[in-house]
Amino acid sequence: MKSPLFSRPVFAWALYDWANSAYATTVMVVFFPLFFKQHLTADQSAATSTFWLGVANGTASFVLAVLAPFLGALADKGNAHLRLLGLFTAIGVIPTALLAYVGDGDWQTAAVLFGISSIGFWGGLIFYDSMLVRVAPRDRIDSVSGFGYALGYLGGGLLLIVNVAMYGKPEWFGLASKESAIRMSFITVAVWWVLFSIPLLRQSALKTDTTPIATRAAVLSSFVELKRTFHEVRKLRPVVLFLIAYWMYIDGVNTMMKMAVDYGLALGFPADSLIAGILLIQLI
Repeated sequence: MKSPLFSRPVFAWALYDWANSAYATTVMVVFFPLFFKQHLTADQSAATSTFWLGVANGTASFVLAVLAPFLGALADKGNAHLRLLGLFTAIGVIPTALLAYVGDGDWQTAAVLFGISSIGFWGGLIFYDSMLVRVAPRDRIDSVSGFGYALGYLGGGLLLIVNVAMYGKPEWFGLASKESAIRMSFITVAVWWVLFSIPLLRQSALKTDTTPIATRAAVLSSFVELKRTFHEVRKLRPVVLFLIAYWMYIDGVNTMMKMAVDYGLALGFPADSLIAGILLIQLI
């Protein structure tokens, strides 16, 4: 007989996907590329704008690729997985909110804030994913994982609908322009992300080890564990090939998602049509 699917820790865990997926849909995929291209770099060529957006995305990805193995090993020390999830959530949320206050034409500041928020988003997922084995019974891991993924699609899609409506009819929301609607969308994402992260961050049931560990000891221990992991993985050639192939594949998918709106704008497609297309992809 299978274990019950739903429990408070499971729902809190899945709700984090609902929370941070709003960043992926509203900020990363749709409105930051649009904001960057049409409002912050409007006086520059399309190629220059695309280049610097790519630099922001690429730099964030590189930083995370360097940090990810170390962070993954560190997350298992004491209560670090919850504390570090909270830290990376803050790293994502604060710059996202600050994007709403970037001055006209200040694309450099916007690119830096976006890059930092991306590191917070992707870094948080390292610790979020590592919690699956803690919240889900062994015979329910696949179901719980699917539940979280589905809730993420719903949450990200729901707030995107609201923000698209706000962009399409800013006067309905008391906003002066479409640019104001974009800026407000960054704030809605920050609030949404924080609000629905709280249940998971407050889950005392996930604090399996309450013994504090010194930072220096945790860092050294994580390096030892990381070295041991690489040594073991090298013995499993299919696993190595799978990880390399998946890394290259998913990086291509993520690049396409993050640059699609920018590329479409550079080709002359109307912003409204691109947004409608992204929204349909999210919902269908």
